[in-house]
Amino acid sequence: MAVLESKPFIAPAQGSVHAEIEVVSPEAAADEIADVWEAGQRVVLRCRAHLEAEFWEQTSIPQDEEILLVGSISCLSARATWRSSAKFALREGRWTAETLIEADGGVIAVELLCDVWVVGPARTGSPDPSRAVHPGAKLWQLPRPLKLDLDSQQAAFPTTAIPFAATGRRDVPWVVEMSRDAEPEWSVSSSIRLYVNTDSALAPSILDGTAAEDTYALIQCDIHFAVFHGLSNWIDAVSPSRMAEIADTDHDALAALGASLARSIGLPLSEALRMAREEPADLMARSREALQFGKAEVTP
Repeated sequence: MAVLESKPFIAPAQGSVHAEIEVVSPEAAADEIADVWEAGQRVVLRCRAHLEAEFWEQTSIPQDEEILLVGSISCLSARATWRSSAKFALREGRWTAETLIEADGGVIAVELLCDVWVVGPARTGSPDPSRAVHPGAKLWQLPRPLKLDLDSQQAAFPTTAIPFAATGRRDVPWVVEMSRDAEPEWSVSSSIRLYVNTDSALAPSILDGTAAEDTYALIQCDIHFAVFHGLSNWIDAVSPSRMAEIADTDHDALAALGASLARSIGLPLSEALRMAREEPADLMARSREALQFGKAEVTP
């Protein structure tokens, strides 16, 4: 029978639609893209789906009305989403649809989230004819998006080169971004990332390791502040002993990175987090001092 999923219309059961996502370019399985994908390379996906007979029964939609398959690719780093759609049609006794989606290789990075929807004129069950149809309703979607990892996990610190102008970021050589939802237990690769602006003249030297020493000191200071500030948001919810326990038991956790950075500037983690909240300027000065900022002139 049809299932009402807290929506203002009748939605079909999950099993009434069968959908799949196939990677067309680059030529690799979904879980192997990171091994073959190169920065700047587009990603093309093929979305296919077919409707079971019960789909029509459960939704009460006549078969002569238009139902669409919609595929989407979202990239948080690029702050962009790409979509494409196709109409379901009766072919060899089965209602099927297929569509290709292409994500711009010039801006994508880190990971892609790929989803499939079935969209159509849903029935609300209202006796009022003007309210009986919900046009363009999302009738069905995958239980969870398919995640495609683009970055290899080999790097010591999560780093991505990306054009800032195309992704709506400020015109600076680099930026360190922390996930707003990052918790002390999260892995470093899921929590924080250094983005290098390929629009900047500094980008090539930063990426190949030939930039001025003070440039790397400034980047490291930004990492210090982002990590300490992010972890300081948990001071009231996670005790210092619990934070230390997380750091000791999982060396890949954000708390472990925080503890390591705190030691590098001569502070216990609890004090670094307190300073991040109460004395951020002093903490930044201490970080620069520990990293010997000022030994070399920063390249303009």
